[in-house]
Amino acid sequence: MEFLRYITITITFITIFVAWRFSDWRNWRNYYSTILFTIALNLAVTLLTYNNSLWYFHETLFLPNHVLTDLWMKFVYFPALILIYLSHYPFKKRLIKQAGYILIWTLLWGVVEGFYVLVELTTHHNGWNMWWSALIWVLMFVFIRLHLTRPQLTWFLCFIITVFMIGLFNIPITELK
Repeated sequence: MEFLRYITITITFITIFVAWRFSDWRNWRNYYSTILFTIALNLAVTLLTYNNSLWYFHETLFLPNHVLTDLWMKFVYFPALILIYLSHYPFKKRLIKQAGYILIWTLLWGVVEGFYVLVELTTHHNGWNMWWSALIWVLMFVFIRLHLTRPQLTWFLCFIITVFMIGLFNIPITELK
């Protein structure tokens, strides 16, 4: 199972290659604020749950701890992922096609996370499980799309959901440094 030590880097580089080869690089500036939004939101979640993790990334060969893996995903993996996602989003198609696209992406990244959990590169804690991950993947892909046209609404909805999740998972934000 030595290959598991390389899996995070391998999946990231595959994603970067797909983004480089098949994404809409001429319009990357249109997606830039949404990429920054996703990074900022994920950093906020990381900070809020730092002492009370809902999930934990375990050591791999090039990423020896949770924090470095988390930062790698935010700054390297997510930008490529979002570029691919938005480059192929069916903006001008009917709502059912858009929902199907979001569902496909949710299932795909749910399977990736499920694999990580299965091989114990990621573990869930404090009441988190794959169902919560699936919900967050759906919301993430919906909000990535929504942010392009309604950024203030997207920030507001994310704030409301974050407050709800803090309460639901008893995240002790008063104990943060």
